[in-house]
Amino acid sequence: MPTGGTARRAHAAFMCATISIALFACAPTVVQTTPPVVAQAPAPRVIWPTHGWPTSTPEAQGIDSGRLAVALEQIRAKNIPIHSLLIERHGTIVLDSYFYPFTDNEAHNAYSVTKSVTASLVGIAVREHRLADLNAPVLSLLPDRTSDDPRKSHITLAQLLSMTSGLDCRAQGGRNLLQQMLASPDWTGFMLKRDVVAAPGSTFGYCAGNAELVSAVLTESTGSCARDFARRELFAPLGIADAGWPTSANGVSHGWGDLELQPRDMAKLGYLWLHNGSWDGHEIIPADYLHEALAAHASVGQGVQYGYGMWLYPNHAPADFEANGAGGQRITVIPSLDMVEVMTGDGLDANQVAALIAGAPIADAPLPANSEMQSRLALDVAQAATGPATKLAARVP
Repeated sequence: MPTGGTARRAHAAFMCATISIALFACAPTVVQTTPPVVAQAPAPRVIWPTHGWPTSTPEAQGIDSGRLAVALEQIRAKNIPIHSLLIERHGTIVLDSYFYPFTDNEAHNAYSVTKSVTASLVGIAVREHRLADLNAPVLSLLPDRTSDDPRKSHITLAQLLSMTSGLDCRAQGGRNLLQQMLASPDWTGFMLKRDVVAAPGSTFGYCAGNAELVSAVLTESTGSCARDFARRELFAPLGIADAGWPTSANGVSHGWGDLELQPRDMAKLGYLWLHNGSWDGHEIIPADYLHEALAAHASVGQGVQYGYGMWLYPNHAPADFEANGAGGQRITVIPSLDMVEVMTGDGLDANQVAALIAGAPIADAPLPANSEMQSRLALDVAQAATGPATKLAARVP
């Protein structure tokens, strides 16, 4: 656990709720399903890092180590509050940097990245025939729950996954949605009692409570909480051993946040999504389900779409998709580059870091070795891990 984990979980609750309120107020129009940002066919030789990631020089994977070095130097010079930065390409790690006081082999609260994992578990439940129809009414999947509002009988699992349930996620009584839910003894019941403020399927409203209901459906359909189901069916096949995920008093894992993972394990999730849900010859997440999860089911804003627990950016050059969490937690998958990026932080503007490293991949084939820049990058990685930023010595361009 990182130092101050309890405080970060409190911060996670506040930040997740704040994002939920802001995005629900915008209420963009839901769009018809469009072709997803999907991975291209993997390279002929695929490396599977089940037992650990191999490493490589950046140049061997077509990445300029000098540009990565400049990025790390800018991060420190600007005091960007990042905890870790990892870049993987073609199945090998080319950058695995940790920033003081965050250290290697330390789990980090992934915040709303958890929503993407919860959505992936739905796909696994489909594979196991625990769930059959994403368009089934949620109340039919929670047989012990009822509602007097007939409109709630139209809310489907797919609409919860795409944040288009229409449930009211606004603040009430001076408390945001997450604060209200956490104060309730029954989080599932609390969400099912929320008013319907938009026709189900018509309006995007980013809401932690939607993901909590998905987690409750997983518990009901699989017979175990999402944490235990994930450890058995997702984490174990990928070789992820260090994963913390709290549950509510009713035994339902926090579908909306608080999953704790090491950055290299976060990269494994991105690598699984990059390879269409397959891992070392085994189907973990059905490709058909992942295709739907990476399709645009709602328009969030210009150039930003939402699938099933995934943020989609089809207009980026190159196009990518993300699992995104408050505070700067991010797993970015760039299919056309066969690359995964992972960031963790505390109050981090992940877009700022993304801009610094965007120009580093410059070729699809290996570049000539550059021992000078590789040494410079190694020094920057070491300096980042040892203490707060200090004034950097002048370097030759």
